[in-house]
Amino acid sequence: MASPASGILQTVTDHLRPVLTVLRRVRPIVVVGNNAMVTRADDVRAVLGDHEHFTVSHYAPKMAAASGPFILGLDDTELYRRDHAALRAAIRAEDVPALADATLAAARERVAAAGSRIDVVSQLADPVIDGVIAAYFGTPGPDTPTQLRWARDIFQDVFLNVGNGAVVHDRALAAASEMREHLDRLIAERRAQIEAGEDVADDVLTRLLRTPPEDGGLHDIAIRHNFLGLIAGWIPTVSKAFAMVVEELLRRPRELAGAQRAARDGDHELVAAYVFEALRFRPQTWALLRICGTEQVIAPGTRRATRIRAGARVLVATQSAMFDPRAVEAPGQFRVDRPWSTYLHFGDGLHTCFGLQINRVHLPALATALLEGAPIARLPGASGRLRTEGPYPTALGVALRP
Repeated sequence: MASPASGILQTVTDHLRPVLTVLRRVRPIVVVGNNAMVTRADDVRAVLGDHEHFTVSHYAPKMAAASGPFILGLDDTELYRRDHAALRAAIRAEDVPALADATLAAARERVAAAGSRIDVVSQLADPVIDGVIAAYFGTPGPDTPTQLRWARDIFQDVFLNVGNGAVVHDRALAAASEMREHLDRLIAERRAQIEAGEDVADDVLTRLLRTPPEDGGLHDIAIRHNFLGLIAGWIPTVSKAFAMVVEELLRRPRELAGAQRAARDGDHELVAAYVFEALRFRPQTWALLRICGTEQVIAPGTRRATRIRAGARVLVATQSAMFDPRAVEAPGQFRVDRPWSTYLHFGDGLHTCFGLQINRVHLPALATALLEGAPIARLPGASGRLRTEGPYPTALGVALRP
């Protein structure tokens, strides 16, 4: 059951676009005390692209408490470049088609087994994303609910607990302790198998362990740091994004029918266009947070030029940028012919989502499996409402009508 707080948050989200529209026109850069927000597309992209002055340093203490540094929250340092290169060598572009196929196959199994109704969060997105990514990484959790709990608790504290709430932080520390122990065991077992000459899966864990540090690889502890961060950053966000997509399509009968036709026709590119346009209207996050490292002027040389003091927290309104008419044609229209450059679902600049290319096939594959059959409809009553716990969707029931 959704909490009153989650209902309020959803109401705010539902009415956020009009507020951002007014701000873009009247005060595109807002400064209140030591906090700022940018709303226009040019300024959003400028801040995200300037990782030297607008940093992610605020994540470091919580990451250190959870496990240690991982790339999602590192600035452009030698450590970031080393870990990023090692992970990129193991998580390869040529793997993406097979991951798309695996996601679609697993999702189809879930939809087929569901019968006449399915919860698109707990029965579809959560188990499919966890299963596909765990197999690809080589890091299965004890079970999906446990892995999901670890990921959600850690992600919420590191990336969303702006007020440093003690309950959220303590829950994340407990989850991280369990997850570290689990990952350490998986890494040690796989290393022993490799050293014994056993046949092992060609997954990301094996690839990382086969590359010694002197050849650009990572020590076992760094492997654990980054797996913890990648899993925590991957499963909850992709699951939430999919729930947002389905919720938005259910509110748009014409677009839902178009997406279903595309899925039935096997037009994966068109399904993807529906998915990412729906996500523009209902994103999994509407803003990203950066810290101003040294005093800066945003939009210099313009009438909106604004000085931001060192140490200020800057909220970068990515959803607002995707509705800025200066950058997006007819932003209020739902269109499936938009160029990919329109979207900021995965951020921009140095900290563009590490899993961008995989997520670009994950989400359409999940949607294809759900939409390629008979027309779907929201379940009546509470079962058909998007329900949340804190920042995470937990349920959204859909009828698979014959």
